[in-house]
Amino acid sequence: MGGVLLTVAYDGTRFSGFQYQENGMAVQNVLEEALAGLEKRFIRIKGASRTDAGVHARGQRVFFTSPLNIPDKGYLRGLNALLPGDVGVTAVHRVPETFNPRLTGGKRYEYVIRNSRIPDPMASRFEYPVYASLDEVLMREAARHILGTHDFSCFQAADCGRTETVRTIRAIEVIREGDLLRIGVSGTAFLKNMVRILAGTLLEVGRGYMAPDAVVDIITRGDRREAGPTLPARGLTLMEIWYPSLGQNPPQ
Repeated sequence: MGGVLLTVAYDGTRFSGFQYQENGMAVQNVLEEALAGLEKRFIRIKGASRTDAGVHARGQRVFFTSPLNIPDKGYLRGLNALLPGDVGVTAVHRVPETFNPRLTGGKRYEYVIRNSRIPDPMASRFEYPVYASLDEVLMREAARHILGTHDFSCFQAADCGRTETVRTIRAIEVIREGDLLRIGVSGTAFLKNMVRILAGTLLEVGRGYMAPDAVVDIITRGDRREAGPTLPARGLTLMEIWYPSLGQNPPQ
């Protein structure tokens, strides 16, 4: 029996999230169906991140154990032949049977805003449109206040259910590429909807509805009502998950 860690990408538009659900189509459902077709047995997989409905991924990690000696290329070719077009396996790593995919060294997300009145129909499922002018310089200034270790209870969903809300943000950037604003966030772990609320708060700053240093007071008071809106899932992508035990280090 050996451990297998897959890197998985998916367009989350039609899925009810990553986690298996009896009454909805989740990414886990189609991955387990494809594995069953390849190995001729049911396999319960474990995902590193429970992405919400509509959230996309380029670097989701999925773990399972197998008694078969299928080579890496066999998993890549076999699974991708069986998976639907909006889900794909991009890499295979061999890990110990006791590997826990939830014990990560950190994750990186990206939220994409299209700041234009002219849509891009080819990318609309992966971007959130904002027509009003946005000041990315002010957004970067506000983002600096988010760096570091804080109690981020102000940036969690009402139904998050986490009692420990201290998290560490290692890096955050706001990059403009023409009409696109890319908000990249790397951290040790994230609360439910944390990146989408964080991006919504930076959006309020970019619109001029909130001063950049107001973010300091929002974090200090820990009041979700003072932070920005939860932006739609369509603009969010899980970009990367790393494991120090595999020699993978967080981006600098």
